[in-house]
Amino acid sequence: MLFSRFWKNGCISEVKPGLSIHMQYITHSKNRLWSTYLDWLDCPPEKQGGPVTILRHLLRLLLISSRQFKRNDLSLRSSALTYAILLSMVPMLAMSTAVVKGLGGGNQLRDAAYTYIETLERLDKTTPPQESSLVASDEDSATNLTGHLRSAVDQLFDYVDRTNFATLGSFGVVGILLSVLMVLGNIETAMNSIWRVSAGRPILRKIADYITMLILLPLSINLAFAASAFLNNPRLALKFDSYIPLVWIQALLLQAVPVFFITVSFYAMYIFFPNTKVKTLPAVIGATIAACCWVIIQNIFISMQIGVANYNAIYGSFATFPLFLVWIYLSWIFILAGAQIAYAIQNEKHFNIVQLKISPSIQLSCAFDIMDEVFQAFSKGEQLRRKHLFSTLSTYPQQLICTISETLTAHGYISCPGEEGQILPLYPIDQYDKATIVKVILGSEAPETNGGKLSLSAIQAAMHSHSIETKDQLNTSQIDH
Repeated sequence: MLFSRFWKNGCISEVKPGLSIHMQYITHSKNRLWSTYLDWLDCPPEKQGGPVTILRHLLRLLLISSRQFKRNDLSLRSSALTYAILLSMVPMLAMSTAVVKGLGGGNQLRDAAYTYIETLERLDKTTPPQESSLVASDEDSATNLTGHLRSAVDQLFDYVDRTNFATLGSFGVVGILLSVLMVLGNIETAMNSIWRVSAGRPILRKIADYITMLILLPLSINLAFAASAFLNNPRLALKFDSYIPLVWIQALLLQAVPVFFITVSFYAMYIFFPNTKVKTLPAVIGATIAACCWVIIQNIFISMQIGVANYNAIYGSFATFPLFLVWIYLSWIFILAGAQIAYAIQNEKHFNIVQLKISPSIQLSCAFDIMDEVFQAFSKGEQLRRKHLFSTLSTYPQQLICTISETLTAHGYISCPGEEGQILPLYPIDQYDKATIVKVILGSEAPETNGGKLSLSAIQAAMHSHSIETKDQLNTSQIDH
């Protein structure tokens, strides 16, 4: 016998040779416990409120965020964005510097980078003392780190200063602009995948919005630089001592200011880049979590001086380059994770953790009902949004409505820009062919086998019957008119 069977707690299980019944029972119990846990997360309690409800919502948010993070391949997208940033760093800095100078500023971006390096030096000086044999090596490591950073900043901005838009000509300026738009386009694609938006912005809208971002981002950097310079003012330090005598509170406030500006920057990204409406509270929470993680990992790099002393023997003047790559990669990880948390908070109410097994007939029925609702609302001049579909088509799971809406949008039947966007048909009702809906939902691919041929024949028959029904309805409507 290939399998042996046993009966335990009313369940028949199959045990492979080599696996004990005890181990199989433990595995079965774990699976049942996990499925019970998921069912508890999906089914809301009868009595709302209390610590149990709060714990359930937090666990749902954590599980939704982690699953969607893996589903959207955000770690791979972070790697792609890291590579895109490296390729477009000089063009982006050149464009940003030109915008800042056009607004009356000087070398504010370079000064902001120098201020950041000075912060690293001050933090290194304030680290607790260690043994004398380790202090010298730590000081050398810190000197190497800040020295390499200053050298890298100087070399990078030397390339930027040599960028002369007048001598580049039209094609050169267009090339720089396209490289910048490529990075921003990759960010938008990643955000749209998080928010499950299949349709991106039109190209002209992208150019207009991205140019706006190129103007606003340097302004935000200038504000951050001005705030940092203001906080480092000795007069302000005296006022801090008089009003806030506790040193730890002063340090906390000084640390909170950069976190605030980083949070504002991430919030602007979460609101701007997705081609859908993002609510304020989820975006603020996601941006705050991402900013805190970003600052924590930055402080870890600063305090531990990870591997710089050892890398000097291998990389020489490029010792900080591997750490720089890791820092950019982790920054994008946290930015995209914050956006994923914002998505989980906004869509937690109608998100099904347990994937429902829905038959093709239910999917096809949902697609027909969605198209009927779209055409009815359009003919009456009413605005139809996804929340209206949730209420009028309450017999279907909300996740199924979202999935079918995205499928119809991807195949060009409707325009459904996110949860709060107005849903519109993309062609007149007299051109609506239900047969094509059957093909979209059921598919048109099958293997070259007897079963595949029978499957395609059944789909063709269903399409033919719906095509005849559509023609009959059109003829009836023409006779009535």
